[in-house]
Amino acid sequence: MFDVLVNEILKDKRTLIRSITLVFPLLIIIFTMLFFNSTGYVIESTINQWSFLYFNLYLALIIGLVDRHEKASTEYKTILSSPNNLFTFELGRILHGVLLSLMVSLVLALVLFLASFIFSTRVGIVSCLIAVGGLFLTTIWQIPLYTWLSRISNLYVTIGLAFLGSIISISCLGTFTWGKILPYSWSDLFPVALIRLHVNGIALKASEVAPDATWTILASIVLFILLSFLAAYSFRKQVTKNA
Repeated sequence: MFDVLVNEILKDKRTLIRSITLVFPLLIIIFTMLFFNSTGYVIESTINQWSFLYFNLYLALIIGLVDRHEKASTEYKTILSSPNNLFTFELGRILHGVLLSLMVSLVLALVLFLASFIFSTRVGIVSCLIAVGGLFLTTIWQIPLYTWLSRISNLYVTIGLAFLGSIISISCLGTFTWGKILPYSWSDLFPVALIRLHVNGIALKASEVAPDATWTILASIVLFILLSFLAAYSFRKQVTKNA
């Protein structure tokens, strides 16, 4: 499994994946600065925007690009001819997605830390960095989902699901009490208490107590494990069938 991870990392050198990982967070904070500077919460708003839309789109895009590269190069024939167990092979590819997610989170954290010397924060930069780390964990469940979906469909379907899921989660949180059970809403809920912004971007009042959403981390990890198993099982069955 870890050999597969190393192999996937080496494949990145021939793609735009690493460049996107480095540049994407910078573009997001520039966008937020242009449109939310007047609110006085540039850093907090960056995290807010990242949590409900941009991180989801990044994961869908980057995992879809990994799949597209594999299909364009070998159509998974190299994998079929290798001695690796197909189940563990897919788990290695999922770990590669986790690594990319961690990398972009670290880049975003660095960008926000540097930006804190320019823009003030209402809650302090430490809370913002903790929020970024928590968002990595609350979105980790998406990685096996997109790994599976991009393989059986294509990049555009994966991005479409990420966008649709993000929009639905925002709508349900504002309309239905059961909106919290939707996995896409977990990353929306988690940073609220840390950055003191509602999901809609409005600042919490000084006396307002934000609900505890740390449970979303555990829920995301449990769903990640379940979806990883299902994605690996599906990969073994489908690829063997098509061999």
